[in-house]
Amino acid sequence: MKANEKLSTDIIRAVAYKLLAECYYPPGEATREHVKKFSQSIRELCSPAAEAAGRMAAALQGDEGFEELAIDHARLFVGPFALLAPPYGSIYLEGERRLMGDSTLAVGECYQEVGLEVAAGFTGTPDHIAVELEFMHFLVVKELDALSIEQLDRAQNFRQKQRAFLERHLAAWVPDFSRSVEEQAQTKFYQSLAATTRIFIESDYDRVRGGVPAMIDGRASV
Repeated sequence: MKANEKLSTDIIRAVAYKLLAECYYPPGEATREHVKKFSQSIRELCSPAAEAAGRMAAALQGDEGFEELAIDHARLFVGPFALLAPPYGSIYLEGERRLMGDSTLAVGECYQEVGLEVAAGFTGTPDHIAVELEFMHFLVVKELDALSIEQLDRAQNFRQKQRAFLERHLAAWVPDFSRSVEEQAQTKFYQSLAATTRIFIESDYDRVRGGVPAMIDGRASV
């Protein structure tokens, strides 16, 4: 892959992670735009994920209104009763399927290593699906920032952090989480969101295992 092609790929990756994270927050008018942008941006990078996102967009254009989506979102991810598809990594990584296990603490340590903390107003845990997706967005942006000023060692370090985080966390539990959502969701939107997430994460994990950043001439931004 040429340097400029890699740069374009990583800009798309950063945007995709951010937009996918937004789709796990309570649905609203902005959700429609997030899905549209994700589908458009990811088309050349991962066409199966774009196709799954197209089914999300179709669901929003069909009979599934935001009220129906909000109910399904609460059933799956929020409560107040037992969650049908808990959006927390520890549920799938810990043998006892419990919140705030060792894997949760490990995720928090990953954030602390790069100077990040979960926002004070966030009511979930550090291993919430949206938070982990946003963290990957952050890591890709930091890699791009380093490349833009030709700090290859720093860029490679953030690339390695992406690989490690996917390997130990997102890519390790998203397949099981995705299956739970697809089995329990009552809306095509959330069934398709689960498929989109699984396909994109598996594809990106394969991508980051394939190499390290090349030196980039010039500057880049996202």
